[in-house]
Amino acid sequence: MRTMMMYSSFLVICLFAMSEQCGCPAPYTQQIVCGSPIVVKANIESFSENFYVKNYEISVTKFYQGKGMYDTLSNKTTLVTPKGSYMCGPVVLNVGSSYFLSVSVYGGKMHHNLCQLQVEASSASNKLLVGLAGKYQENCDCEIPHMYDPPQFGQRSNNQCGYSPCHYDTVCARDGNGQCNWHNC
Repeated sequence: MRTMMMYSSFLVICLFAMSEQCGCPAPYTQQIVCGSPIVVKANIESFSENFYVKNYEISVTKFYQGKGMYDTLSNKTTLVTPKGSYMCGPVVLNVGSSYFLSVSVYGGKMHHNLCQLQVEASSASNKLLVGLAGKYQENCDCEIPHMYDPPQFGQRSNNQCGYSPCHYDTVCARDGNGQCNWHNC
C-alpha cells in the first residue's frame, strides 16, 4: 500500500510538471538562430485567436535565413503562436510593431513560441544586429553548451565556447588562432 501511495504521488508530481512547464534548452541567441529554419524581421499587422492559439498576421520585411523554405509555405502571412504556458506561450506581439523572429514550420505554416527569438526591433542591441547580419550563421560550428548540458570538465576543444558570463546576444566566434571564443562581451 505504501509503495502504491509513493508511486501515485510521484505520478501526480510528474504529470503536474509536464503539464505546466516549458523548458527552453538554448539560452544563447546564436544557438536559437543556428537551429532555426527561418529567421526574419517582420511587422505585426493584426491578430485573431481561439482557445489554444493566437494567429498573428505578419509581413516579412527582411530575411536573415530560410528564404527558400519560406517560399515553399502555403501560408506566408500567418504566424501561429501558443496561448498556454505548457506549449511555451503565451506569445504577446504588439500590432504595429516590428520584431526579429525565428520561426519553425509545421503543416505549411510558420509557428513561434517563447523559446524562439523574439526581439522588438526598436530595442534590439548592436550585438544582436551584428549577429543577425551574419556572425551567428558564420560561426554555427562553434559549440555552445545548452542550458541542460552537464558542466564540462577538463580542457575544451577548439570548437567549444563554454558557458558565458556575457549577454545572451554575444557571438561565439573563431579568433585569429581558429579557436572559438566569446566576442563582444
